[in-house]
Amino acid sequence: MTATIFRYKPNGERDYYLEQIEREEAERRAQPVDGEFWAYIFSLPIKALAFVLFLPFRYGYGKHFLFLIFVTPVILFVGALVLGIHAHPHAFLAYWQTYIIRNPGAVHWTWLVRYLTQWIHAF
Repeated sequence: MTATIFRYKPNGERDYYLEQIEREEAERRAQPVDGEFWAYIFSLPIKALAFVLFLPFRYGYGKHFLFLIFVTPVILFVGALVLGIHAHPHAFLAYWQTYIIRNPGAVHWTWLVRYLTQWIHAF
């Protein structure tokens, strides 16, 4: 929708013909070109995914999200291969509890480690 355009002739009367030309020109410029339209359509899923992925940062949980993306896979890999969560989940949980006692700042993630350990052991 474009703003109303008023144009006047030199004698003070409204120039409806010039107003119509400028209105049509403004509407034509406001319509997307074919390439722009398809780019807009195909960018919608990317925008939706970006919106969801940036929600934690917007609400102050960015470091937690980064922990999930970068640190959790390392914990799973080390736990599955090195510590043998698959064969001995109780030993890994005992190790994790010892870690939590020594590093109280990591208590926030104990639920994640416990559930991931149970999930890995289920397979």
